[in-house]
Amino acid sequence: MINSLYGEPLEMFCKVLAGTDEPAVYKRFVERVQFHQARTLPTCGELYPGVLPMLDNLLTMGFDLAILSNAHRDYIVLVTETLGIKDRFTSLTGRTDEPSKTARLTEMSRDHDFTVMVGDRYHDIQAGLENSLPVIACSYGYGSAEEHQGATSVDFVEQIVPLIEKMVTR
Repeated sequence: MINSLYGEPLEMFCKVLAGTDEPAVYKRFVERVQFHQARTLPTCGELYPGVLPMLDNLLTMGFDLAILSNAHRDYIVLVTETLGIKDRFTSLTGRTDEPSKTARLTEMSRDHDFTVMVGDRYHDIQAGLENSLPVIACSYGYGSAEEHQGATSVDFVEQIVPLIEKMVTR
């Protein structure tokens, strides 16, 4: 059940796992999750195989890389710093007052000639498609095949760079 919640806002985790979204319970839930993340991420966190060379290849090709997540920015910073990849991204955008990932992606992609959305959950696919962007769905993540409808699906990280190269030359 927990794996099915990855990609959802933390508020949804609390509502499903604690059975309530009452503010005091949510506050305590967040405190405990953050405590656990800070302790376990440095020893247990790891990138999917091939992510580091993929990011470096895209940077070498001249792309600006960004993270758009339903997580809060503090968590994104914790993960990217802990895993040693924060400096590869020009933008780390987390959950804001604007709940729609689609609207946040619209804003992020506004100043770029080419944007592609890469993700594994339905939020990612929906945001890319609703912005009329090419979308790459990662089947090795937490999403399901049903969530990836309308996107080009990849089974391995190593497939991303060649696919983006083809998208750019179209």
